[in-house]
Amino acid sequence: MVEFIELGYLRHSVTMAMVRPAEERDLEAINRIENEAIDRTFAHFGVVPVNLEETQDAYVDRKHPWFIKDLDEGVVAFARASTWKPREAYRWTTEVGVYVDPEHHGKGFGQELYRHLFQALESNGFRTIVAGIALPNDASVRLHEAMRMKHVGTLPNMGFKMGEWRSVGYWALTLGDGPPELP
Repeated sequence: MVEFIELGYLRHSVTMAMVRPAEERDLEAINRIENEAIDRTFAHFGVVPVNLEETQDAYVDRKHPWFIKDLDEGVVAFARASTWKPREAYRWTTEVGVYVDPEHHGKGFGQELYRHLFQALESNGFRTIVAGIALPNDASVRLHEAMRMKHVGTLPNMGFKMGEWRSVGYWALTLGDGPPELP
């Protein structure tokens, strides 16, 4: 979105960049970004592209927030939370992930999205955030540690993709103080 501001005789365009909750109109862009991660990286352990209907179903069925980074050219990144494990005792724990269009890596969008996501999760009563990172991935490790997440363990050779075995490191962050409220 571009707004024009009148300054005397000059018109200046102002780029409107924002983080906001994902909406149905964002799902094609989310699907495209996710599939780029599936096709080209180890950041997503999927090996077959996700079709748009699967993305739509995941969005409709979600129990956790999704956020997007919206620039003039459209959605360039998204972050989402999901159920860590289905057993009831895990209901205060959520898994997070962030995906950024490769043209926009290194611009701080991951941290910006995570700040919004983590705040929403804490506001909704979640107690622990977990993120899995296919290793090695120095940029993702830096991002998660910048968000105050701590490395809590690594499981060796957890996924086989693009002809390689990859270990998965787990990072976690405890939210809030005192006993958790029900999410």
